[in-house]
Parts: sequence; structure tokens; C-alpha cells
Amino acid sequence: MKKLIFLITFAFILFFFLFTTPCPAKQMTILVHPFDNTGGKEYSWISAGMTDTVIADLTSIKNISVVSNTDRKKVLEEVKFVFSGLVEEDRMIKLGKLTGAHVIFTGSYLVSGNRIRVHARLVNVETGKVESTAKIDGTIDGIFDLQDKVVFALMGETEKITIADIKPVNLTEQDRKKIEEKPKPKSTAYELYAKGLELQDTNPKEALTNFKKALDIDPDYTDGLMQAGWTAGNTLNLFSEALGYLEKAERIFKGRNETKSADYANLMMNIGTVYVNKGQLDRALEYFLKDKSIDDSLGLQNTVGYAELMMNIGIVYASKVQLDRALEYFLKDKSIEDSLGLQNTARYAKLMLNIGNVYSDKGQLDRALEYYINSQSIRDRLGLQNTDGYAMLMTNIGRVYRNKGQFDRALEYFLNSQSIRDRLGLQNTAGYAMLMYSMAVLYEKQGQRDKAGKYFRMAYDTYVRADYSGEWRDKALNNAKRLGY
Repeated sequence: MKKLIFLITFAFILFFFLFTTPCPAKQMTILVHPFDNTGGKEYSWISAGMTDTVIADLTSIKNISVVSNTDRKKVLEEVKFVFSGLVEEDRMIKLGKLTGAHVIFTGSYLVSGNRIRVHARLVNVETGKVESTAKIDGTIDGIFDLQDKVVFALMGETEKITIADIKPVNLTEQDRKKIEEKPKPKSTAYELYAKGLELQDTNPKEALTNFKKALDIDPDYTDGLMQAGWTAGNTLNLFSEALGYLEKAERIFKGRNETKSADYANLMMNIGTVYVNKGQLDRALEYFLKDKSIDDSLGLQNTVGYAELMMNIGIVYASKVQLDRALEYFLKDKSIEDSLGLQNTARYAKLMLNIGNVYSDKGQLDRALEYYINSQSIRDRLGLQNTDGYAMLMTNIGRVYRNKGQFDRALEYFLNSQSIRDRLGLQNTAGYAMLMYSMAVLYEKQGQRDKAGKYFRMAYDTYVRADYSGEWRDKALNNAKRLGY
């Protein structure tokens, strides 16, 4: 009887803790939206420079998460057609939700002579309302101090905000000191660097030219070296040149004894990414694991940046067809994103797609379908049906149904993918070619050899137009010839 009473009491206590203990509060996530230039076009570069500096300052503050400029741009590129009908304010709020941000730092600035006035705004993503504003005055000569003041002012206002389940923000004196004491480049080099950032997406060659000019003035400008390396290696495919910039930045960090810093970890990520683009996966993994080691030592395991690193490592292992290791890292990414409350974001939808791909490659089709449908559900809630990512997801779901022998369901998803890509004008891309290839395989499985041959030929022709020279182009051609095309 006593034993029974003990078990009942223990069960009650367990129930109490499971269902009454509040979930731990999450870190606040901040998105920096580019500040608008309300004056002369000759000062438009300040917007890109200010965005970069404010993000860098915020990244050095403990106990907050910051959406990187790279992540912001990735989401923007993915949803650019979805955003086309929205006004700027609505686009900004939508972007905040897609990236999992709780608040947005943004505003505008006006240059008059040597003076700059910044009107900074703090926006609550959930409500879409401006929580507070601040006016900060400074000079072009003192632009670094001005940008730090923008961060301090907006962080001060953020401390006053209460958001359910989000930890209160606290800017410590140590955080402030770290920001104020960060190395500052020469002002002329910074202007050229900011002009490079402004052109990075629209004219990468000219952007790289500006980064080089900045480095001519300030050869040890590590941000300039890292952005030059990123542009050369990730946009222009100038891999040797990119590694030259990044390896020089690495030597500078080592000379300053800063190899245990978040900036150095970010450099390791950049070098690893260049090696991924070169197809040297083992070298990429080497640098990603260096990044992981530094992040671990700095206690950054529960951050968006660490989650991104887990995804990158998982992608490398998936590319090496080491599927169990890939799944291990993707699930680590999932655990972090779950703890940060990012389940309803574009990046989480991408993660579900990656996990689904691993299960598909492992032949576990029902598990793959489970993750694909989860990814679809997130994208549907976020209104992302008219995107390249959604089209890719439709293709992958179609493959699962094809491999399960459910050919009608497979064709339904393939045609949906084709319709999206046609609307987006993506008929000359490698993704469109892979869709044609997938449909060709389906038609051949159905015994429609003539139709299969046509689609294999369409896949090959599309690969050629897309300037893709990998193994899938050769497979498409060989299959087309085998079937008389």
C-alpha cells in the first residue's frame, strides 16, 4: 500500500512539472532592415555600410540573436515574386516574420554638408507597430561613432519592450565597451567598402573592384578582405582569388591573436563555403569544423549562426553521401531552431526539405514524405507557394510518389512544379532541367518510352542553356540517345 501511495505521489509530481513548469524564455531575434537615404543619391552607400556595421555591433552583444545580412538576402531572393505587390512597410514586416525576428531595427538618414541626421525606428514584428523612434546626429567624418550611437539608442529602447516567452534584453557595459573598441578602418576605405556592399547583388564585378580599392588604402581591413573573398568565391567563381583574400584575413587574425573570436569563426565559415563551391568537400568540412570548435568554446551553440553551421555541415555530408552523418547534423540544427522558436520560418522549411532529402536518399520514403509535407505546410502558411523553393519541394514530393509507384500523384506534383517555374521564368535553369529529367523517368516507368525520350532530350537541352556541365547533363543525353532522341 505504501508503495502504491509513493507511485501515485511520484506520478502527480511528474505531471505537475511536465504540465505546469513554464518553457524557458527564448532569445530575442533582431533583423536590421536597410536604412533609407532621404537625401542625395551620392550618399546612398551609407545605407549598405550602416546595415553592415549595425549587424556587426549587434552580433557582439550576448543573449540576443541577429539575422545575418546573408540570411536576409537569401530570403529576399527566394520570395522576391511574393513581395512584388506589397508596399515597403508590409514587405519589411513579412521579411521579419520569414526570418523569425521579433523586432526590426530600421529608419532613415539625411546628409547635409558634413552632417548626418538618423531617424531610427524600432518595429515590433508581431504587431507591425513602431515601438519607438530616436534622432541621432553626427558627421560623415565620425560615422563610426554615429552608427554605434544608433545601436545604443535602439538597444536602449529594446530593453523597454516585453514580448511573451522572450528574454528581456540587457546591454551591458562590457557589450558597450566591446562595440566602442572594435577596430575601425580608414574612412576613405570604409566608403569604398560600403559602395562595394551596395553593388554586391546587382554588379558583383564592380563591387569587387570597390573592395580592392578599399584594400589598397587599408590592406589590413579584415571586413574588406572577407567581403572581397565572399564576392569572388560565391558569386564570381574566382576561387583562387577568393581564397587569397580570405587567407590573408586569417593571417591578420592570427597576428592579432584573435583566433578565438566570433569574427574568426565567421571567416572559417566563409573559407569553408568557397571550398564547397569548388567541390572540395573535405576541405570545406575541415573549415566548418574549425568554426564549430570556436563557437563551442564561446558558448554559441544556441544561436541562429550555429544552426546555420549545422545545416552547412549536414549539406556537406549529404553531398558526400554520408547520410547518417548528414542527418545527425540536420537534427542538431532542428533542435536549435526548435529551442529558438523558428518553426514557422523560411529557414525551418528549408531544413525540413533537407531532412526529407536524406530520408529519400536512404529509401525511407514515408519518413521523407513526412518532412516534405511539413515543409510544404510551413511554406503555405507563410504564403511562399510562388517561389523557386516551393517548386523544388513539389519536384521532390513527386519523386517520392514516383518511387512509391503512385504515378498519378507524382505527375500531379511534377506539373505543379513546372507551372510555378514557368510563371517565374525559370525555364533555363538547372532546377527546370532536373524536373524534366524526373518526369522522363516517370514516363519511362509508365512504359511511355517515346515521351520519356523527349523529356530526357528537353532535360539535356535545358542543362546546356543553364551552362550546367555536371553528371546529370551527361545522363540526360545518354538516356535521350538510348530512347532515340
